[in-house]
Order: sequence, then C-alpha cells, then structure tokens
Amino acid sequence: MSTDSESMGESCNPLFSYLGENPGTWWLSSSRLKEAADTLRDTCWPEKRRHPDQDTATADFRLGPVYMLLMGMAIEAALKAILVAERPELIEPQAISKTLATHHIRNLWARTGLASPPSRPRDSLLDRMESFVVTFGRYPVSRLQSGMDTMTGSCFHGEADFDAVTRLWVSLEEHAKKAIPGLSEGIRDAGVLR
Repeated sequence: MSTDSESMGESCNPLFSYLGENPGTWWLSSSRLKEAADTLRDTCWPEKRRHPDQDTATADFRLGPVYMLLMGMAIEAALKAILVAERPELIEPQAISKTLATHHIRNLWARTGLASPPSRPRDSLLDRMESFVVTFGRYPVSRLQSGMDTMTGSCFHGEADFDAVTRLWVSLEEHAKKAIPGLSEGIRDAGVLR
C-alpha cells in the first residue's frame, strides 16, 4: 500500500520531467525575472532623476541590490535553459542534477560556451551578480563571517551596471536563440505552451 506522499511523488513525476527537461519553461522563468527587473529599473530610476530629493542618494543603495538580484536570477535561469536544451539529462528522474542546481553564474556562463573570448569585466560582473543572488540582494549579511569579504565588491554602480547588465543579457539572448529550438520564433514555439 502506498502512502499519500509516495502517490503524490509518482503523480508529479511526469510534470517534474516535463517542466524540468523543457528549456522553454526555464526561459519563461528567466523572462519573468527580467521583466520584473526591467520594471523596477524603468519605474524607479527615471522618477528619482526627475524629482531629486533627500532620498535620491539612497535609491541605488536601496533598490540596486534588488535589481541585481532579479537580473542575476534571470541570467542564471536563462543559462540553465541553454544547458537543459543541450543536455536534458541534467534533469534526473527525481531531482535536478547537482551540476545544474547551482548559483555559480560565471561557471554556468562558461559551461554554455559564452566565456570565449575571456573578459575580466564580464567575469567580475557575473561574480558580483552571483553575490547578489546568494546573499546581498536578499540579506544584510552573509551566512558566514568570511563571506563578508565579498560584500565590498558587491555594491551597485547605478547606470554603469544597467549598461553592463544589458550588454550581458543581449549576448545571452542571442546565444539562447541559437541553442533553444523555437525560441527565436517566440515563447510558444520554444515549447512552453504546448
């Protein structure tokens, strides 16, 4: 006799496989996160520039980490979409493989083939985005005291970050359109909505 949790696991397995192995669903998650980041950027920063007040100086401090968190998560999910398109076996029968279940954005970037040619500024930005995803976009302090060493390099740099993140996204999106069948035609053709 099976328990409720066993039958629940068995009934969810096809859904787990379908959603996990489908690069379109990973891309959709990425697109939603990017849309939220873009909304935050397009709504908050122009308003702060048009109507400066005593709070303007803290806008980057308050909202910048959240923008970087959202864009870091968007880039991470997009990279995973590419990897799942290339290697569906990364979604194991009961779990996402440990090599895919990571927040190491620079490593994911390299695994998709995007790391050539080498670029220190890009790698530094990817490392900073990872620190926002893992810690500083969500919490005021790292899990371990030793993790605080990365905090000084994890500040938000306003317009310069917007420009650099946009360039990163454009190159990622171009690569994704080649790697994910149907993506260049739109999300429906990428297999998300069958």
